[in-house]
Amino acid sequence: MRKKEIRSNILTKMKAFRNEDKVKADKWLREQLFTNTSYQQAQRIGIVLSMPHEVDTYKIIKESFSKNKDIFVPNTDYSSHSMNFKELKDLSTLKKDEKGIHYVSENTEITDDLDLVIVPGVAFREDGYRIGYGGGYFDRFLSNSNAPTLSLLYDYQLTHFEIESHDQPVDKLIIYNT
Repeated sequence: MRKKEIRSNILTKMKAFRNEDKVKADKWLREQLFTNTSYQQAQRIGIVLSMPHEVDTYKIIKESFSKNKDIFVPNTDYSSHSMNFKELKDLSTLKKDEKGIHYVSENTEITDDLDLVIVPGVAFREDGYRIGYGGGYFDRFLSNSNAPTLSLLYDYQLTHFEIESHDQPVDKLIIYNT
């Protein structure tokens, strides 16, 4: 199967994941993240602002704020197909862009200097390679980053696919078994 078909199939599964099961899975993934050494040692954390079908990152962000961690979220330039990270100081400052994706609207630090990047994805191989949403933003970012990386996922997101030269793996997968 090609990446586009895999992406479509797994997105369908993600969107069909029963809410009560998803809440339980997201809580377990959050707890695993908080006990992970890379997370505990990180001060500056890059993380996406999740969509409803993805692992809920808003609770991770709130808990990270309470642990005095600095949170940075993707700052995407669609015209140049580039991405860096912008500091999020308060969830109330978020706005939605033309694609319906949340972003930081206030003037805060923009950086690539992070201690940990929690990388999103739709499909994953067990060796850390992933299929995202098809824009290549994270692969381009990761190809120039030395930060440790991890992804939080549901077991049905694991699959097999051919990697391509531009694909960048994540260091660690935390997988919830449904």
